[in-house]
Parts: sequence; C-alpha cells; structure tokens
Amino acid sequence: MELILLGTSAAYPTVKRASSGYLVRDGKTSILIDMGSGVIRNLMRWMDPLALDVIIISHLHQDHFVDVYPLYYYLAYHESGKFPINVYAPAEAREFILQIFPPGSGSKFDSTFSFHPLVDQDTFEIGDFGCQSIAVKHNMPTFGQRISQGGHVVSYSSDTTFSEALFDVADGSDVFICEATKKEDYKDVMHLTARQAGMVASKAGVKKLVLTHIWPDFDPDYQKRAAAEQYSGPIIIAEDNMQIDIG
Repeated sequence: MELILLGTSAAYPTVKRASSGYLVRDGKTSILIDMGSGVIRNLMRWMDPLALDVIIISHLHQDHFVDVYPLYYYLAYHESGKFPINVYAPAEAREFILQIFPPGSGSKFDSTFSFHPLVDQDTFEIGDFGCQSIAVKHNMPTFGQRISQGGHVVSYSSDTTFSEALFDVADGSDVFICEATKKEDYKDVMHLTARQAGMVASKAGVKKLVLTHIWPDFDPDYQKRAAAEQYSGPIIIAEDNMQIDIG
C-alpha cells in the first residue's frame, strides 16, 4: 500500500505544486482522491489514468475537482479502460460539473463516469481497500476520508475548520494527510492552522503527519514548527510526487 502526493498547494497551483490530489494504490487497485488543477499531469507520471479504479472528490471547490475536465477528455476518447469509472462525490457533483459542458453531453459523460453520493460515516470497498467518508466542517458539504487495508490506514482531512469529526477521520492512522492552510490570526477562514493539525494528530494517535494545502505564500518550515508544538511524531511537509510507503 502506497500513497503518492499528486497535488499539495492551497487554492491555486504554483510552479512546483499542483492543487490538491492524492493517489492510494497497492499494485492492483488505484484510488484517486481529489484532482485540482495540475493533478492529472502529475498522475500521468505514475500511471495511465485509464487504469484508475475509483475517484473520490471530497468537495466541490475548484482546487479539489477541476481536473475532472481534462481527465474526462482523456478517458472519453480512448477505446480501452474500466468504464464507467466510479466517482464518489457530494450528491450534487454530477450536475454541478456538467454545467460547463455543451447541451447533450450527459450521455457521453455518464458512460465515462458513474457518480455515487458520499454520505457521512458511509463505507464501501474498492478491491482490497476499505473506504469511509466522514463529514467535516467547511463552507460546503465536505468529507474527510479513511482508506484502509490490512490493518493500515491513510486518512485525509480534506478542507475543514476544526471539529470533533477530525478525530474520527484521523483515529490511529498510519498517515494523516491534513490541511494546514491558515495562520493563527486568520479568524474567519474555515480552514485549519498547522498547530490545530498537530493537535488532532497527537490526540488521535497518528503515526505520521503530512501537512498539505499550505497557502502558497506561507513558509512551510514555520507551519512544521507550529505543528510540532502539539505533535511529537514525524511531520512531513507535502511535496508533489512524494511517495510514502504505508505497509
């Protein structure tokens, strides 16, 4: 089981970082979690997108889903692939994404992607992986994720402000991918500080904390030091195309 960080920037891509995206795979099954701008380009470094088994979209902010458009065109005009690819996303995702396609595109779209609504605490299986979605607190319906296999767990906060649900998301994870978007004095932004990410990781018994979705203008080393005030375990600053073996 391995985790590959495909996009690690908050809000917009930079020269070195795509927007949010993560690949979990085991050699047989591949799960793509989120696909902000630039993620599909990075994904192609690791695998042919035609081989994806499932896509999870945590919420419908553009930096977490907008690469569904180039992915659609890549998939829809290849003759081979596992179609339709199952997409787990907030209930309104299909209609929301289809808005910018020309009229009459729904049939081709539906033969490429099959959408399923994410539901709080719902579980489903993909190959040998177990997946669980947990609603977190953001300014639109948003779901953290737990991906498990053989007693190992990768968890993902998605975008969120602090809530008790984060402890359920992170609980006992081998790796907790957690956003650390804002600084302490940003009061009205529904995101986490690095210090809050560290606190959740510590109380949830996480083995390794990956800080991601850091605002591009912020100093990642500062965010790492802030998280370390609360969490004594290993802390990694997420970088695009970083590979982490889970077990």
